Amino acid sequence: MQEGRLGEIKGNRYFWFAYSFSTLGRFVHGMALSWVVWTLTHSPLWLSAIALLSALPTLPLAPFAGQVADRFHRHRILLVTQTLGCCVAFITAFLAYNSELSPFILAVLALCFGIISSVDGPALHSMLVESGETISQAVARQSLIMNVARSLAPLLAVAIIESVGDTWCFALNGFCFIPMIFIMAVVKIPNKTTQKEREESLGVTSRELFSRYRILREVLPQVACLSIFVMPAVALLPAISLKGEELVSFGSMSSGLGFGAVAAAVLMQKNKRIIDHVTTVWMGGWVTCIGFAVLPALDTLASQWICAVIAGAALTFSLAAANNAVQKRAPNIYRGRFSAMYLAVMLGLVPLGQLILGLTANYMSAVWAVRSCAILAMVLMVLFAYWSSESSDSQED
Repeated sequence: MQEGRLGEIKGNRYFWFAYSFSTLGRFVHGMALSWVVWTLTHSPLWLSAIALLSALPTLPLAPFAGQVADRFHRHRILLVTQTLGCCVAFITAFLAYNSELSPFILAVLALCFGIISSVDGPALHSMLVESGETISQAVARQSLIMNVARSLAPLLAVAIIESVGDTWCFALNGFCFIPMIFIMAVVKIPNKTTQKEREESLGVTSRELFSRYRILREVLPQVACLSIFVMPAVALLPAISLKGEELVSFGSMSSGLGFGAVAAAVLMQKNKRIIDHVTTVWMGGWVTCIGFAVLPALDTLASQWICAVIAGAALTFSLAAANNAVQKRAPNIYRGRFSAMYLAVMLGLVPLGQLILGLTANYMSAVWAVRSCAILAMVLMVLFAYWSSESSDSQED
């Protein structure tokens, strides 16, 4: 028993070690991809198109990806998806090295990455709670790793591009897949359900799960409001920067969001009970909306930075609490579909939000677009929370 427990702990450490590298590599790849697209086209439209293609497959493929994650052993799914992602990264590096990249080729590669990530995501999220830790521990650790990687990736990508070229950012991503591929090939982390249970559960659709489980109705509409109306506003930060100090203001707000996210992730790592309540999803989301509504009205760098820190921390708390709530109440036989639904709402709806915010900014100023969307998200989140509470009370009666 002692030896088996020791092997489980080691497998857990290896998994998180590999996950850290894989996450950092993806963010560095994304930064380099945006840079290459901009240097080739100098077109905001192409930047938006590449970002859209990267995220677009998440929503339509979510039901399929969830079924796959519940049907097959998840370490085998990750072995396939991580290997394919590694191949795409190295292909991108090879084409960049030979100066054969074009906007259309980058669009195809971005779409391939989006498809792979759509299948990879639910399996990976399901594996987090099968890696030897409690759900709260796994969600807190994942949030910390992701936000630290998101903060370090821009600095690392810029340093690599300036010193040896963008080719090595793509190559780095390829190498960062290798630890996860190796771990998935060597360390077997089995599903917590039997083959028979997995086969019997496949007839249940995501729509039926949403109707059956109250936690999905409590959490997913809140996350949808953030994904559609608030998270895409980050792309408009340059447009709401202080006049005459655009670059410094943009950097201040961006660093504030990143610092707040990392601080929240560190706090969650120390006290995991913070994300054990659904009200954290609501309160964190509301504070985020207030932060983005106020941010365009601030006229000093210090106030912008402080507001961005609060908004970044609140958003991290809200999304981590939502992920924790969904994972904690997910039956093992449906965990892949629960994860797929959460990721589809959190990531798959962002392109829709980018379109809405872009059209709003086109007819209004960027300042009013960010502010009005944040206020609308706030109103909707409060209404969804009220509706959820009322339906809960009626069920108890």
